[in-house]
Amino acid sequence: MTIDLKSLIGSRIQETTGTRKLTIKGETDNYTVCKIPLDLVHYNEKNGRIATYISQYLTEGNKIDKDVIEDYNMVLQKFIENSNSNAIKTTKQNIDRFGQRVPGVVLNDGRIIDGNRRFTCLRLLKNEGKDVYFEAVILDPKNGIDDRDIKRLELNLQHAEERPVDYNPIDNLVDIYRDISIDKLFTIKEYAENTNKRPKEVEVSLKKAELMVQYLEFINAPGQYFIARDMELDGPLQELVGILNKEFKKLDFKDLSRPEYPNKTEREEYLRIRNALFTAIFTNREKGDLTRYIREMGKFVIHSTNRDDFLDEYEEVVEEVYETLQDQEEVTTQTVKEIGKELEVVRKEGKDIIDRKIQDTQIKVARKKPVELLNQALADLERIDLDQVSRLKSEDEKEFRLVLGKIDSMLKKFGGKIEV
Repeated sequence: MTIDLKSLIGSRIQETTGTRKLTIKGETDNYTVCKIPLDLVHYNEKNGRIATYISQYLTEGNKIDKDVIEDYNMVLQKFIENSNSNAIKTTKQNIDRFGQRVPGVVLNDGRIIDGNRRFTCLRLLKNEGKDVYFEAVILDPKNGIDDRDIKRLELNLQHAEERPVDYNPIDNLVDIYRDISIDKLFTIKEYAENTNKRPKEVEVSLKKAELMVQYLEFINAPGQYFIARDMELDGPLQELVGILNKEFKKLDFKDLSRPEYPNKTEREEYLRIRNALFTAIFTNREKGDLTRYIREMGKFVIHSTNRDDFLDEYEEVVEEVYETLQDQEEVTTQTVKEIGKELEVVRKEGKDIIDRKIQDTQIKVARKKPVELLNQALADLERIDLDQVSRLKSEDEKEFRLVLGKIDSMLKKFGGKIEV
């Protein structure tokens, strides 16, 4: 079914006196808002808010088909509702009470660029017998607006305005990865400009997204972003970026993972560390605070002097987990749970290795603490100017002698402990 909304203005679609200010191709103008019957518009299947739900739907053998718009809308409506049911309830109540206050934005073919949640609430109200329309600006791509302009507008509306982006963080990572790495619509700098973020912030998000993609490949579930959502991987991925950035400064994780990466030794070390961390996430995903666990693993194992010993000892666990996952014909949220039970013994073995290495390093750190503090104290003492000491006035000199005596007494106690 081909829809031409512009051609229906004056018949099924009515222009209102309202306008909405939009910035397109760098120019800001007021655009007329129209009242559009709900059956003439449809959801945007590329909406970042539902990226993981779309991936799950396709993985389960379904197809996204627009031949029957109402059937298509019903499928995506459920995704929108599931993505934030509380927000849907609140927005629905507000629209029912006050009307649609913020107009949406649609393309001339009926695809919604902004306003998927409002459209969902209006559909729910219509099912309750309410007489409602979708109020929105109509943009026609024939007027020189290309895919990049449309996506830039979508990002501006979702991120740059003074309202929070309430995407599931994994859906947001998928959106960033798709826009920058897959579709190559923007550079990191351009994406930052269009979302009111700092380039460094976007760079970190893109690295998190890349590690998410690599993790799903590691567990034999490529492109199944919903698994990352169900496992709540945003926090652990954040820690992974910090850990790997420290070990592989300014290197691109995507390049490091490629077989053709020129420095084979560097790539091998990256994969050893990355795969150990991925295995730790998979085998410890049911821990109460997985993010903190991965942080401690980075601090006390990966960044410690016993890292090589750990990687050697943990290698069999990594291989067992990886091979078991790769042997599966299909990996879903359910099979992740089943494989977890199947690998219970291996999971326990891996946890014991990590916990032991963390504890070993913590003990070493505790043992070195007195030396570190003494060195710090010595550095502070060396900052004291001897000429200033010789010119101290009576009261200050008295206090100085008192503190000096305490220090001397403490040093004698230390000396007694080590027989000096």
